[in-house]
Amino acid sequence: MDTRTNGGGASLSRRNLLRSVGAAGLAGLAGCSSSEGMTGGGDTPEPTPTPVGNYPVSGDAVTFGFNVAESGPYSTSGQQERRGLELAVKHINEGGGWVSADAYDSPLNGDGLLGKGVEYVVEDTQSSSDAARTGAEKLLNSDEAIMLAGGTSSGTGHVHQEFAAEHEVVYMGTMAHQDALTGADCNRYSFRELFNTYMSARALAPVLVDEYGENVDYVQFFSQNDWGTALRDEMDGVLEGTGWSPVWNRGAQVGTRDFSQYIDDLEQVDHDVVILSLRGLDAANALRELRGAFPETAFVLPLYSLEVAQTAGDAIDGVIGTVAWSASIDTPLSAAFREAFRDEYGSTTGSSKSAVPSGPAHVAYTQVLQYASAVERAGTFNPHDVISQLEGHEYDAGLGTQTLRACDHQAMRPVPVVKGRPEVQQSYGVYYSPLGDPKDVRYACDSGPAANCDLGGSNQ
Repeated sequence: MDTRTNGGGASLSRRNLLRSVGAAGLAGLAGCSSSEGMTGGGDTPEPTPTPVGNYPVSGDAVTFGFNVAESGPYSTSGQQERRGLELAVKHINEGGGWVSADAYDSPLNGDGLLGKGVEYVVEDTQSSSDAARTGAEKLLNSDEAIMLAGGTSSGTGHVHQEFAAEHEVVYMGTMAHQDALTGADCNRYSFRELFNTYMSARALAPVLVDEYGENVDYVQFFSQNDWGTALRDEMDGVLEGTGWSPVWNRGAQVGTRDFSQYIDDLEQVDHDVVILSLRGLDAANALRELRGAFPETAFVLPLYSLEVAQTAGDAIDGVIGTVAWSASIDTPLSAAFREAFRDEYGSTTGSSKSAVPSGPAHVAYTQVLQYASAVERAGTFNPHDVISQLEGHEYDAGLGTQTLRACDHQAMRPVPVVKGRPEVQQSYGVYYSPLGDPKDVRYACDSGPAANCDLGGSNQ
């Protein structure tokens, strides 16, 4: 855990104080502190805003809460998320990166938010839903974070989503990939930049047919959790109409280190392709073990990242999958993010001089700046007004024009599909190449996961 706030450890939080005083008593507090909306002045202070979650904000600073996996099987992704989150806060306070880029359409000016400096507190989800729940409770209750970001896995994303709705705080999901977050389990306080499993599967299907043809027999490993089974089902669904046939599947516990235990069973099944609906260290471990045993088999990793590719090494050669973002994307905003990240986290010695950001870092950076820009457009930290500014907003995050939809709070954005490079073509931070332009797999509000989303009417 790392806290970077100026706050003290008062035993009674501001939210609990507001709740205990009640709406009538709040009028007497107007003008007593430098709270947003409590301007005061002479004998006729302006009315105090109605409390919503951790709004209004008092003092000269506002706190963002970041809950990411810094340990456990998803830690490689979580550590990159943290870097992206922290870099965004730095640029909000000091300028730089997208905040100073002409190509980024935003009211941010590098001087904090609404006259306040931005601080942040980081908690470690430990790649666990239970730890994520503890961290989220601390961030929203004790640290009084005005927004919550993180969700290195879908399980932790669901926890954050629930807490956000309960505490009326805006949540910006990062690498939570499961459909339900912006589908059946959507809520008004949660937004997601990353594409979902539905979009990953639809981006991959035509590419896989082009690469390997029709009438393909495949097996699939999947994480034994809600995300893994959902992705397994999505991949089966999109491949069903292509002539591909599933001949075997096997669930693996999150945190599995030894995938050699599956080799004997897999040898008994005739197959052409292995689909690994796994993430993080699980995916890297599976690739290293299974590719060694089946060198002639093609492998697919529906969602992977620079960190997985780096850990897998030569086993990533030829592996097709989707990534949240790639440093090889050649657009002004991608270049601006890449250079800002390198300036912040590179050094003058060793390979870190060429520090390359990953998709998780890009998604995290994007979402913090999305939230901050919405606050500036709204002119308030009131979550209801911020939500209204986020809904339906069109923006560019280095992948072209995209929309954060009002109907389900899912970003409608292109999906990059990549293929792993041979080891001789790899270099630090460069382990895969794009397969054409990012795929457009946008879908309507009355189809796919969005058809099951009900945000519950007005937020007013």
